[in-house]
Amino acid sequence: MSQELSQSRLASDFDESQERKRKFLNEMREDSQDISRTRYSLLHPGSIDWFVLRQFLVIFLIITLGISAIYIIMDALNSADVFLQKSQQHNMSIVVVLFQYYMPRLLSLFDALLSVFIIVPGVVLVILMIRRNETIALSCMGIRRIRAAYMIFVATIVLIVFFAFCREFVLPSQRSIIGCDINSFFERDKCRVESKSDPLTSVYISGESLDLEHKTIIQPVFNMPMIILDKYGQTITAEYAEWMPEELGTNAKPTRPAGFLLKNVVADKNLDNESSLMLNGQAALITPKNRSWPKKGDCFLISGIEIEDLTLNSQLMEYSSMKELRRIMERMPENQRRDAAIILHKRIAKPFVDFCVIFIGLSFILANDNRYLVILVKTSLWCGGSSIIISISRALASDADQLISPALAAWIPLIIFSAVAAYVWDRVYY
Repeated sequence: MSQELSQSRLASDFDESQERKRKFLNEMREDSQDISRTRYSLLHPGSIDWFVLRQFLVIFLIITLGISAIYIIMDALNSADVFLQKSQQHNMSIVVVLFQYYMPRLLSLFDALLSVFIIVPGVVLVILMIRRNETIALSCMGIRRIRAAYMIFVATIVLIVFFAFCREFVLPSQRSIIGCDINSFFERDKCRVESKSDPLTSVYISGESLDLEHKTIIQPVFNMPMIILDKYGQTITAEYAEWMPEELGTNAKPTRPAGFLLKNVVADKNLDNESSLMLNGQAALITPKNRSWPKKGDCFLISGIEIEDLTLNSQLMEYSSMKELRRIMERMPENQRRDAAIILHKRIAKPFVDFCVIFIGLSFILANDNRYLVILVKTSLWCGGSSIIISISRALASDADQLISPALAAWIPLIIFSAVAAYVWDRVYY
């Protein structure tokens, strides 16, 4: 009987030990999962992640709002009387005018300096955490600064995607506001003509102004290429020239090509009685003698340029969408095609370049260094050096030098920054 009791006691003790062992292993497994989740997973952000993200976003908003207020105040004070006068003439609130005038400008400013606007709040946040001894508390809990800043990188990716969307869809629609001053802000449908050579006919197009609402050139001047289209004079002018798209017939064949309808033409000869001029087997300058739709005193000049193309200079081309840049590369002269190619490749590479610059800049402040001056010097040198590298690579592909191709000019900064980011990852993140 005693032997049976001892055996049962041993069996129960063994079961209890096995149960304790099982519980211990489960607890260790849960602890290891919690530790790995805390250190490596972004899918389960904790209270520290939300705390750091909240502090970062607050500092980011304060800095952006402060810089925006300073920019608007300093610029608006120089033309405050014009703002008031124009807003009263058009029965618009001064607040609405300021918002419509400065919001596209601020978006373009933030887009150009996105890496700085993210790195600076990161520097301020880390310095504040050091001063409040929060970095020591993180170290005591076994949490590195890099782990605590994971949500900042998530916010960075969100901001990069947002500005990429603005760059492609918002800024192109606000291009006329960015390129005008306050005096021409209320007459954005009328702007100056950017003289261009037509790639289809080699006609050099200029004029007094553009009426974008009616798609016309006011007082246009068409300098005709010699030998080919200068039969009726080297220069043809008109009262205005209306751009007309290609017209298709019922059988989907073009009945009228795209081009400019010149009204009240002035040329060396009366074009009403002259024949149309041909170019590469196609009528390039169409007169009333050969077609019924140009009325007397008018003529039609085919063109590979649309009316919006005459608004683009090298500065405003930066705010074109990728679709517009591809169209420029197909229709514009060689120098403008090269500029458009540089901008197009830069547009594709910019989100990746921005992330590399921000990643490296934040790595300097997330290393285990509590010296304020060293942090500030490192980030300042990196922000300045990265912008210099980007400027030099683009200058090497400009029309003046053309030492490298437009594609290489846009992708060289990414090649350099990605190599530096890989080095920083090995040195700082491990």
